[in-house]
Amino acid sequence: MHYGGVSATRRVGVAVVGLGNAGQGHIAAIENCPECSVVAGVEPDAEVARRASIPIRDFTEVLRDDATDVVAFCLPPGGRAELVTRALRSGKHVVVEKPPAQDVSELDGLTATARAAERFAAVMFQHRFCLPDQLTAVDPSVLADRFAGAIGSLVVSRPRVDTYYELGWRSHAAVAIGGVTAHLGVHYLDLACQILGPIADAEVLSRVEAAPGVDSELVGHIRFVSGAVLNVTVTSRSKHRCEHLAIFGSNDRVEIRDGACTGEFDGSAITRAARPAVELRAEVYRRLSVAVRDGSDLGVIALSRSRFVTDALARLSGAAAIATGVDSAW
Repeated sequence: MHYGGVSATRRVGVAVVGLGNAGQGHIAAIENCPECSVVAGVEPDAEVARRASIPIRDFTEVLRDDATDVVAFCLPPGGRAELVTRALRSGKHVVVEKPPAQDVSELDGLTATARAAERFAAVMFQHRFCLPDQLTAVDPSVLADRFAGAIGSLVVSRPRVDTYYELGWRSHAAVAIGGVTAHLGVHYLDLACQILGPIADAEVLSRVEAAPGVDSELVGHIRFVSGAVLNVTVTSRSKHRCEHLAIFGSNDRVEIRDGACTGEFDGSAITRAARPAVELRAEVYRRLSVAVRDGSDLGVIALSRSRFVTDALARLSGAAAIATGVDSAW
């Protein structure tokens, strides 16, 4: 693999598509990454575009601009894949905001397009940098084997007002592809999937919906191919905030609580201190900028490493059964 080619004498240019909360988070991350710079924003909402602090341009114009090396997609996931595909086929590298795809088939299509176009496809699962290097350096299949038969617990509580999932795009299942599990619980669910590997089956034990197909609370159970099991509780209905993942294998242990990781792996203690979200997001862009310049592997930020969490979301939230036809403003 050698997709690099950007000169080391200039910054990697990033165009941010979608300037809502996620887009603002990406802009802040890029501003904290000396190797990158924001070259443009794309936003169809005239009022949001008017308030933007970056140049606003047309999506097609951005794809034609040689100053744009990377396109960051900060749009709701439903109906986004076509735009990501256009960017890849136009010779741009991409960063996709979570959740990365509507289902495994869509994700596989995007990663196949990236390979064919010889472009990098990264994902904004910045919490993967909560995992110590001892874990991320191990081949994912080997890691899953080490945790075969493990038992785990995931609890995520991220308070939101009652109307959060009842208004705007978040209330439309075909656009949002779920609710609290897909958008807030997904980070720690992804961490579990990075460690435990492919999904065998999943069961939803209870579910509360703020709108049809949009959950505000979910309790479920996932069984992995390796025989590992994970109990999942995600809610936006409590006033308390907590993100906690604990996985206990026969010899190894990993615990991540509010961004801080502790545990034991291969006979040695592992630890990683919590870091601010903007710093973690900036690390995604730093890793991507290195790859874009020298063609090195994306490693843990690769979109292709999102297959298992995409499968888990589809099974838990019913995303695979949601109609995918979404009108696009682009």
